[in-house]
Amino acid sequence: CHQNELTMGVKMSPSPARSRACGVEDARIRYRHAVAYLEVAKTVMSETARPEELDYNHVAAGVAVLAAIAGSDALCCRLIGERSRGQDHRDAIALLETVRFGDGDIRIRARRERDLGKALGIVLDLKDQSHYGTTLLGTTEIKRLIRSASKIVEAAGQALDPEG
Repeated sequence: CHQNELTMGVKMSPSPARSRACGVEDARIRYRHAVAYLEVAKTVMSETARPEELDYNHVAAGVAVLAAIAGSDALCCRLIGERSRGQDHRDAIALLETVRFGDGDIRIRARRERDLGKALGIVLDLKDQSHYGTTLLGTTEIKRLIRSASKIVEAAGQALDPEG
């Protein structure tokens, strides 16, 4: 993995059960997907909880999950050259928690990786319900999911363009 040691780094740990090699161009593509998914989620989501809008909020949640997964892929491809491809999306949390980037000492960067792993965990906790469930998610859950997805997508953008 070729990276600027002053701003990016990798904490070595075992890769998840299944992963796929990827590079910077893959990271850029997954980042563009993440941004598009997140924009759609924010556009579709309604701030009100009117019954006729709950289905749209449910769809917004499902698309926000896709944004977070694509953002996680972008981060991992950019920083460690692989992304999770296992059946269990939770493997992606372990992989995401191996990336370190940005400013700050090792403690700050380690906290950032834990926060990203936690954000992905929040999203994945609601994945099945948002993609396959018949019980609609509440506005509070959807806002939390979109905030978590936004955190991951923003970090991917920073990793791809540390100057911007």
